Amino acid sequence: MRKLNRPPKAPRCLAKCDYKKHKWGQRFPRYKKDIWEQLDVMHDGFCAYCEALLVEDNKHIEHFFRKGEMPDGTAPYKHLTFDWNNLFGSCGKDNSDTCGHYKDREGPKGPKGPGAYDPRDLIKPDIEDPRDFLTFQNTGIVEPKIGLSDENLKRATETIRVLRLDFPALNGVRETQIKIFKKNLDNLALLSSELDDENLFNERENIKREAAQSEFQTAILDALGL
Repeated sequence: MRKLNRPPKAPRCLAKCDYKKHKWGQRFPRYKKDIWEQLDVMHDGFCAYCEALLVEDNKHIEHFFRKGEMPDGTAPYKHLTFDWNNLFGSCGKDNSDTCGHYKDREGPKGPKGPGAYDPRDLIKPDIEDPRDFLTFQNTGIVEPKIGLSDENLKRATETIRVLRLDFPALNGVRETQIKIFKKNLDNLALLSSELDDENLFNERENIKREAAQSEFQTAILDALGL
């Protein structure tokens, strides 16, 4: 996860929607393009949670605060169904083992999800910087940052658990990306004796910029100290 800057102006189409009259499935198809245009400005084409590249057949618009019913039959966040501040882009079209679809998946009849959680415990990346809560190892594993208060430790732990950011497959692809950029840094270190300080700095900055535009960018930058 990384800090996202939400465009202050909501897609115009959302003003035409009323949660008391309309359902997401009824209104969304005709407004999909407009909403995604604004989300792409915020996300740069990456999942809001795991930072995988979003492709047309493997993404969905995610409600941070669940729009549907809770297991007890209540729908406390239904009023946020068409709220711009509640919408993110997430990986997975109809299903996913991580992120948005996993977050609100329920058992016992269907695939297992995270179980009960309070969404207010989760890090909301357009409000908070996840790097203040989470850290990544060279192996791609994400962990709560050392030194957090009890409250923030709980929030970091719940964010990892509820979004399943510690899914083994995610760890693996993050580790692969980290290794690619570590090799670039190692190659630069071999050339360091041939470069003056300014050129060495510029080359390192080039690697950093490339990493910041890649999938799983926060894991790369954090694990390699860029």
